Amino acid sequence: MFTLHVVCMGNLCRSPMAAALFRARLPVDRCRVVSAGLAVPAGRPVAPLTVATLRANGLPVPQASPRQFDPATVADEDLVLAMQHRHVRALRALAPHARPRIQLLGRWMPQREIDDPMGGGMEDFARAFAHIAACVEQWCARDARLSTRM
Repeated sequence: MFTLHVVCMGNLCRSPMAAALFRARLPVDRCRVVSAGLAVPAGRPVAPLTVATLRANGLPVPQASPRQFDPATVADEDLVLAMQHRHVRALRALAPHARPRIQLLGRWMPQREIDDPMGGGMEDFARAFAHIAACVEQWCARDARLSTRM
């Protein structure tokens, strides 16, 4: 079993949505999915529109508070997926031992970066969710460890 880390900036919107989508697809005995942020605001809960978006799509809402990315938690077999190029650069600087396993979530998409919906309305969150869902689909189709056919 390995851990799939999904990382955005604040762990308030994009990474919780991606984690929920991966968790809905992957057997718990094969992959542990965690979400984290690079600059998590202290004491702030997941964004209310993230909660609404997850509920609207029939996905569970995260029970844990947003958490800071900890490079010490990345093991040799883990995969780390980030939302934007700047996140990939920051993660590779924080966790050089994991450099080859740090990738963009949107790696195979025409629009590779996933815009932050924070500060926007429900349609911004719905657009980010749809983009993330398409990226999750691509990862599950292309990475055997994430395939639902195992």
